[in-house]
Amino acid sequence: MNKKNLLAGIIFFLVNFSANAQYKPEEQIRPPMLSESIIYEDDDTNKTGVFSRYFFDNVTETGTVFHGQRTGDWYFFDVKGGLMFRGHYKDGLKTGKWEYFNSEGILRCEIYYKSGYADSLWTGYSIYKLPIYIAKYKYGGITDTLKTFHESGMKYLEMIYLNGTPYSVIGQWDLYGNPVESGDFKFGTGTLVKYYPYGQIYSMEQYSGGSLNGEAKYLNIDGLKKAFGSFSENVKTDTWNYLNYDGTQIPFSPYGKTTSPFDSNMSFDSTNKSIFTPAQYPGGEKLFKDFLFTNLIYPDSAQKLKIEGTVWLNFEVDEIGHIHDVKIYNRIGEGCDEEAEYLIKNMPNWRPALQMGIAVKSRVYLPVQFKLE
Repeated sequence: MNKKNLLAGIIFFLVNFSANAQYKPEEQIRPPMLSESIIYEDDDTNKTGVFSRYFFDNVTETGTVFHGQRTGDWYFFDVKGGLMFRGHYKDGLKTGKWEYFNSEGILRCEIYYKSGYADSLWTGYSIYKLPIYIAKYKYGGITDTLKTFHESGMKYLEMIYLNGTPYSVIGQWDLYGNPVESGDFKFGTGTLVKYYPYGQIYSMEQYSGGSLNGEAKYLNIDGLKKAFGSFSENVKTDTWNYLNYDGTQIPFSPYGKTTSPFDSNMSFDSTNKSIFTPAQYPGGEKLFKDFLFTNLIYPDSAQKLKIEGTVWLNFEVDEIGHIHDVKIYNRIGEGCDEEAEYLIKNMPNWRPALQMGIAVKSRVYLPVQFKLE
């Protein structure tokens, strides 16, 4: 390469690097999305303060704080003002009754906490007001027998727990009441097979000592694999494989390839809400698309270069619906990645995932599409 071409190449690189470095989503002209405030009585921070979290002008979370810790009753709302869940804190820990509602305002989960741990007999209900879950919690873990039901009220799964871990299966049944085989799992060890409501195999997991240890695979309802890998003491190890419905590998760019790229809670059947309900944008997919359409700013450099594509992100939704640890797994450049990350970090509170009736942290894998008109 001659000096002239080399100089042109360096200039082109510097121009492109400069364009990327200059784009800062927080400096774009738009109304602030997320904001928080604390109002203290008589402006005395030694007294109880009222905390409020806003999405634009809508209150999405409110409660009282004392010396930096949550205390008293707290309420969490969706973007339309509907109550998502509510409960009580003492010294920053969940205490007393917590209630969780679906998008139609129907009570689905109610459980009592003691010093931050689920500690009560709990019954969940379907939209038909039939029980879909019965279990007893002690110090945050299930004791005795877990009973789950299909939305219709038919038995789904009965399992004995010992010291908070699975011990043996009493039985599993499909939506019609027909028994299905659970594998050779007993005394906390062996392969446990779980099913979709209509009887198709959902998962095959290897246990030992009541914990996930060894290989596990999860299937689509048509029998094709959707995820497989291995566990060690309930933690995913090595490289996990996640597949599209056509069997192709879910792509990850070199920016985000890790041994555990994302956790989509594959060990629970999201079709039965007594076992696991995934985290959800308040109002569902339609309102999420509306959020992107309304708030996304297409970076100038990306428009000039006609950059289009989808930025894939992975993030944590904690037990009260806050967004943390945003990671990008597919980049398209020219400021689009930074814009997508900014939007994800400024979303309103989500409905948290519910695992065995308990609000838990979970990870979500989500696309943000950039398309020129």
